[in-house]
Amino acid sequence: MIRIRDQAAAIALLWCLGGAAQAQAPATSAMPEVSDVATLPPAGPHRLWLEDDFSGATQVIDGDTGALKATIPGASLSSFAAGPDQKMVYVAESIWSLGNRGQRQDMVSVYDGLTLKLQGEISIPSRAYVASSGQLFALNHAGTRGYVYSMQPASGVVVIDLAARKVLRTVDTPGCALAFPWGADGVSSLCGDGSLATVTTGEKPSLTRSKPFFDAERDPVFEQSPTNGATGRTFFVTYSGVVHPVDLGPSPKFDPSWSLQEAAGLQPAGIQNGDLAWRPGGYAPMALHNASGRLFVLMHTGEHWTQKKPGQELWVVDTAAHKVLRRLPLKEPCLGVAVSQDDKAQVYLVDEKGNLSIRDATTLDELRSVEDVGRTIPVSPTL
Repeated sequence: MIRIRDQAAAIALLWCLGGAAQAQAPATSAMPEVSDVATLPPAGPHRLWLEDDFSGATQVIDGDTGALKATIPGASLSSFAAGPDQKMVYVAESIWSLGNRGQRQDMVSVYDGLTLKLQGEISIPSRAYVASSGQLFALNHAGTRGYVYSMQPASGVVVIDLAARKVLRTVDTPGCALAFPWGADGVSSLCGDGSLATVTTGEKPSLTRSKPFFDAERDPVFEQSPTNGATGRTFFVTYSGVVHPVDLGPSPKFDPSWSLQEAAGLQPAGIQNGDLAWRPGGYAPMALHNASGRLFVLMHTGEHWTQKKPGQELWVVDTAAHKVLRRLPLKEPCLGVAVSQDDKAQVYLVDEKGNLSIRDATTLDELRSVEDVGRTIPVSPTL
């Protein structure tokens, strides 16, 4: 068991004791201070990011040891994203010159993925919607484009050339929100009538809209619905547990929907008041392992509109066979889940007490646990 805050307290105690010893020693014995800059080791498939949406800080955790390696700063309610090779990491944030007021600056801050030194700031148009979510700031699979959802007050997507570190354009998406990237220069958004907006963001941007494919009023989809960035395969999951598979692209393909509950041999969840059923929920309620197509979903018992309730079980779902392979009861209700993308994948669970559980994605056996990581949102590794 590793306690991050205990480690910090021990370091502080040693610092104080060292200071006291120096105060008692003769002046001639004082040693000059020597500072250095630590560098992270090359990124591996089990480098986990834990995003604190209130403080804005993102913790860098080694999933193989549970050790805290670094912390990336950010403004409150900032959004974090890592490049596919993790050589660069990005924070979309808004700051005020007087803390909570004054002149506002909206930007994407660029950090070196090894030294975590600030490499630059990309100024973006003022946006009125700020929160921590992977679908408010997302990168394409190649890591060449960044997309920031903006509402100023009209909805739109700010398109950023990450190599040149400049804003290319803002594409209006009236009535639609969020950013689900696909391909080299495409992004999709969800619309208020339950349709999908498909946007190409090249020199001549275009926007097309599908027919509604979910009931946005009675059974919305989670904005955290996971996407395979390489293929565009996305599983839009509704609050009641209906899965809408969509292949994002210039002409999106909609596959027949299916039910998480039926995949577990249960009745589908109702959407009327008082309908008690197993439902997905939490602040990061699901994660997709791209190669296997397995979806890891936090599930709880509750009525409709309890989509923020922490998960009491973790369901492992075969998205090809529409079958729940495993249901894992959780000792503590969990707010978020993430999964690494390698052959020896790890699953990461953050419970509502702020503790992290690292598990084998195949057996679900716990490999290690880390206490006191806070009420953070786990971000799946990109390698």
